[in-house]
Amino acid sequence: MNRFLFLSLLILLEFPLLADSKPKAICQSLSDCETKADATSIHRKKITLLSFGLTEYSKDAPVQKLIPSYLKRARSIILEANGDTGYKGEVVLKVSHKPEYKQSQLIKAEEDLRFLESNQSHLSKEQSSELGELQNLVSQSK
Repeated sequence: MNRFLFLSLLILLEFPLLADSKPKAICQSLSDCETKADATSIHRKKITLLSFGLTEYSKDAPVQKLIPSYLKRARSIILEANGDTGYKGEVVLKVSHKPEYKQSQLIKAEEDLRFLESNQSHLSKEQSSELGELQNLVSQSK
């Protein structure tokens, strides 16, 4: 009987602690995600941070605030799909992806580029130039 009471109390005391634990956000705002992405050279990490920021914080953001994140994410997706990891050091790490993976990544990049094309009127001259450069890079990557 004492064991049952002890286990019941333990479960009741621990359950609220477990219920309150939420996964910690990797960044607190779109600009925070972008800043953290800028701080790393690793493309996979950039993609994760920018994707999280766009998913979590883009709902109420004006298009002009989203454009830099879409440009950066598209660039990192294309470079990563082409085998550039972004790791720097004594040895530059390049990888070869299966054709299916590379194709699926390029499709994701094209989706970002379509978003940018559909909001072309909000792009600065520099951003329009970068969009053109990324479109050429995607075409060359196929």
